[in-house]
Amino acid sequence: MAAGETIRVFIALGISEPACSSLSGMMDRLKTAIPRVAHWVDPKGIHLTLKFLGNINPALTDGILEALCRIGLESSSFSLRLSGLGVFPNQREPRVLWAGVEGDMEPLTSLQEKVEEAMADQGFTRERRGFNPHLTIGRVRDRIASSERQKIGAALLSHSLEPTEPWTADTMHLFRTTFTSQGSIHDIIGSAPLLTPHG
Repeated sequence: MAAGETIRVFIALGISEPACSSLSGMMDRLKTAIPRVAHWVDPKGIHLTLKFLGNINPALTDGILEALCRIGLESSSFSLRLSGLGVFPNQREPRVLWAGVEGDMEPLTSLQEKVEEAMADQGFTRERRGFNPHLTIGRVRDRIASSERQKIGAALLSHSLEPTEPWTADTMHLFRTTFTSQGSIHDIIGSAPLLTPHG
C-alpha cells in the first residue's frame, strides 16, 4: 500500500444464512419487477451497519478494534429477525432500498451508542441523525426519471419478506470496502465478540 493511502471502513453486525437466503430470494423477485434501475447488493455482503467511518489511515485499525473488543466485553449478544421493506428518503424519491430488522432493539441501540461514543473518542465525527437500523439491499441509479422512481418505491413496498427464524447477533466486525467493476467487496479486518448471556 502506498504511503498516505487510505482504506474505506465501517463497523457492522452480520446476519444469518437463512436471513441471507430470504433476502436473496426477495431481491430476485424485485429484479424482475424493477429491472435495470437499481444497483443490487450481493446478498452475501449484506450487514447491519453500526458506524460508517469512511476513508481512514490503516494505522488506525488497531485502535478501533481494541475499542470494539472493550465494548464487546460489556455488551451481551441479542436476537434479531428480518422485518419488512422500506426506502430512503421516501417512497416518491427512493434512493436506498432496505430490509428492516426487529427483535431485541434496546441492546442493539445501546450497542450502537457505545460504538458511536468510542469512535468519537478516537476522533471520528458523531452521526447527527438518529440510529435507524436497516439492511441495505440496493441503491437506485442516479439518472432515473421521477416517474420511474415512484414505480420503484411502489414495487418494493408491494413485496414482502419470507419470515425467518431469529438469529443471534454476537460479533461486531470491522469491514474494509473495496470498489471493483463487479461491485463492492467487503472484507473483515477484525472482529469483536459480544458476551454470551448465561442461563
